[in-house]
Amino acid sequence: MSKYPYYTEPDHQQGAITTGVPGARDSGTLSTTGQLKVDCVDKIALLEARVHPFMTMLTQVGSDMSGNTWKGLGLPKAVAGSPEFSWIEDRYAGKYAKIGSVTSGTTGDVVLEVTGAGSSSGYIFTVGDVVKNARTGENFIITSIESATSIKSLSASRAFGTTAAATPAAGDSLFIIGNASEEGVGARNVNTTKVSKQSNYTQIFRSTVAVTGTEAACDTYGENDLTYQRKKIGIQHAKDIEKAFIFGEKKATTGTYGHPKRATGGVLEFILSGGSYIQDQGGPLTAPDLNIFLREGFAHGNGRKVLMCGGVVISAINEIARGQLTDASLSGTTYGIEVSSWKSAWGLVDIVFNPFLVGDYAGYAFLLDPESFRYRYMKGRDTQLKLNVQAPDADAEIDEYFSEVGLERVNAPLNSLLKGCTD
Repeated sequence: MSKYPYYTEPDHQQGAITTGVPGARDSGTLSTTGQLKVDCVDKIALLEARVHPFMTMLTQVGSDMSGNTWKGLGLPKAVAGSPEFSWIEDRYAGKYAKIGSVTSGTTGDVVLEVTGAGSSSGYIFTVGDVVKNARTGENFIITSIESATSIKSLSASRAFGTTAAATPAAGDSLFIIGNASEEGVGARNVNTTKVSKQSNYTQIFRSTVAVTGTEAACDTYGENDLTYQRKKIGIQHAKDIEKAFIFGEKKATTGTYGHPKRATGGVLEFILSGGSYIQDQGGPLTAPDLNIFLREGFAHGNGRKVLMCGGVVISAINEIARGQLTDASLSGTTYGIEVSSWKSAWGLVDIVFNPFLVGDYAGYAFLLDPESFRYRYMKGRDTQLKLNVQAPDADAEIDEYFSEVGLERVNAPLNSLLKGCTD
């Protein structure tokens, strides 16, 4: 798979849609392009086939090179009742932390500064928790939470088991392994996580098709030119949404005419800012490195995830997993896209090439939990082709693909990013 699958861009026809329709395709265009019948092969072929895999996974839209519609499972879609749609996130309390420093004590009373679980690492602990120091093997009981980053265990609560108390040190890993209470006492302290409200925006996408009345009446090779342009622009419209769902960043502002203008946030922004596991390879992807990435990426969430890759990563996996990849379409095309599945020790990986992960992004791969994402659309404003939107007196037909859609993104830590892979 080429790292830089670029091609020379053809001439574009552009222009604002006004009464005179200067951006419309006319009969002169057909003469210039050679589409008027003279001596021409009766076929026009588009360059790309697998053009929007993430969109297909979310919506099952699109067709292959021959025009056949994809078939597959697809993910749920949902209507949005507002341009800003929201959801509530929660997660289980953490069970792991590290000792940042030993504030006081050795084998008796000890106060520990803890890190590794956010800015309030001490708050994952509760009085009565039994904690194991992985390096020393000692189990001890938490007797008080000194601050947001500090915990204490009194001498009588040390060595809660057969392993003797040992001097803790900075860098030691701490694991909460349960809690212990004595008979006849009251309930333990409450320690629950707070839910958080998250949101994203729908974004308005518009793509225009325009031909003059004369152009529409011309005999052309291939199918009717207006029909062909509708298909072509429809695919480009889906590609625009695909790119926004991957690279977009959440934004709300005011447009030129004083009306709201919004951008939907995509996968990359979601992972970079949401506490996900990110592995910066900085070189060729090796089997041990991929193993680490999958180990961390499958630490949370489903046992089956989608690895959406650039070409450099696909090439590396083809070598690493040689003979272990299976064609998921043998049992039905998964999510409506072409998928190779790899049964790793950590979980089932559905590998998908994304044509937009090229150039500087060819060494990127997103390990996505399907339950994290949902396609949202404003009621009555999902992708549609609006016909004849031109002014009544225009000698032309103007059609428009219109979508007001956004990407729902839930629980970023369920997803991971591999970047910086090179050949």
